[in-house]
Formats: sequence, structure tokens, C-alpha cells
Amino acid sequence: MLSCLQIENFTLIDRLELTFGNGLNVLTGETGAGKSIILDAIDIVLGGKVNHRVIRQGSQQSTLEATFSLTPELIAWLESQEIDPLEDNSLTISRELVITNNSLRSRSRINGVVANRQQMAQIRDFLVEITAQGQTVQLMDANRQRELLDLYGGESLLRQREKVATAYVNWQESKNILNNRLQSEQNRLQRLDLLEYQLKELESANLTDADELEQLEQERNRLSHGVDLQNSSYQVYQLLYQNDRDQPAVADLLGKAENILTNMMVYDT
Repeated sequence: MLSCLQIENFTLIDRLELTFGNGLNVLTGETGAGKSIILDAIDIVLGGKVNHRVIRQGSQQSTLEATFSLTPELIAWLESQEIDPLEDNSLTISRELVITNNSLRSRSRINGVVANRQQMAQIRDFLVEITAQGQTVQLMDANRQRELLDLYGGESLLRQREKVATAYVNWQESKNILNNRLQSEQNRLQRLDLLEYQLKELESANLTDADELEQLEQERNRLSHGVDLQNSSYQVYQLLYQNDRDQPAVADLLGKAENILTNMMVYDT
């Protein structure tokens, strides 16, 4: 239940604080007295759409805050969102609207914790039901329609619905188990096909030498470095027999060394 509403710089209102009592609370007044402004403030603080016009003229910021009494459903929802209740066991929702560089920025908080749009949409269903000119907004929701129809059916229908819900959960679990087993079987068959293919490839290769894999790897390395081996062989050839850098080749130096040794043998055999 809404217990307090605080409004600051909202449309025509400078500052206002409303408190509500238990039971029925009625807002009355002439046209233009501001009844719709109060309803708009409740809608916006709970995540409703906003534009620049909702901020009071001459102001750049508007603040709305609503306080609600907690219910078991709200307490369970707050626990699921890891939001702590306040010390007085109440729920406070605030929304700040700020105009910055001609753009409107909005931030919502639940008990002081920043909340996103999804959280605001969820908690809104626990707090308000807006009815206008005989049309209830919640009646447009398919889940709410089914709930009302089931309630109209009475206890016997609700018990049957519970049985159907239990059967549906069991069916979903069985379906998931079956899908997992089918997927596992498919993976096993694919793995088996791969192993059979690899086995056929090995059999057709007719491998007889135990060292053939090592020889093939050496051959692969030799072929993959063919250009490097060719360049290195040419360099060795140049060093041994000819040189493009006007330096004596190794063969020439060996011949020269042989001549020197031959001359030495004349004096020392």
C-alpha cells in the first residue's frame, strides 16, 4: 500500500508531500486542481515514460519518491534481487529526472539501490493497479486474463490446474533428459564415423615400417625447407669452388697449401 508520496519540481508543483492512510483514499477537486498530476507522479516514479515537460519550468531537476508498506510477495522479490529492506520495514522508490545539454536523464532507485528498467517493470506489478474509465490495464495482460479465468472456475479447476502444471514440469524435465540423450547418441555416432574413417585411411596406407611416421616427418621438413636448402647449397658451392666477392675459394686455398707443402718436402721429407 502507498503510504507517502513526495514531489519536487514536477510539472506545476514546487514541493509537495502527501500521506495516505489505511483503506480507501480519495482525491477530489475541480478540473485543473492537480489530481492527474498526482497520478502521473505515481506512474513516473514506478518507471512510467517521461519527457522534458514533466520538469517544472525554470528547473533542471525533478525528484519523485514513493513509500510503500511491504507484503510477503515484495519481501520475497527484494530477496531475489539482493536488495535489503529498510529499518522501518518499508519500501522506498525514488526517481530523479535531470536535464543536461538539452537531454533528459533519469535514474531510479529501490531502497537506495539503483534499479534498471526490468526491475522497475517487475516491482510495478506488485504495487499498483491503474484503472481508467472502466478499463483495467492489467486486463490487457494475457497472464492476468488466465489467472482471472482460473479463479472463476473455483477450487476444482485450481486443483486441476495444479495437476496440469506438475505434469507439464515433469514433461519438460523428461523432454530435456531425452534431448540430452539424443544429442549424446548423435555425438557418439559422429565420433564412431570419424574413427571408422580414420581406420580405413590407415588400412589403405598399408603401413609396414615402424619408423615410417618419423621418416615421413623428416621428408615433410625437408620438402617444406626446399628453398632454404637450395640457397644454402649454392652458398657452400661458392665457398668451395667460386666466389662472387673476389675472395679466393676454398679449393684454390687448398691447392695453394698443397704447393707450399710440396716445396717444403724438398728440404724436409
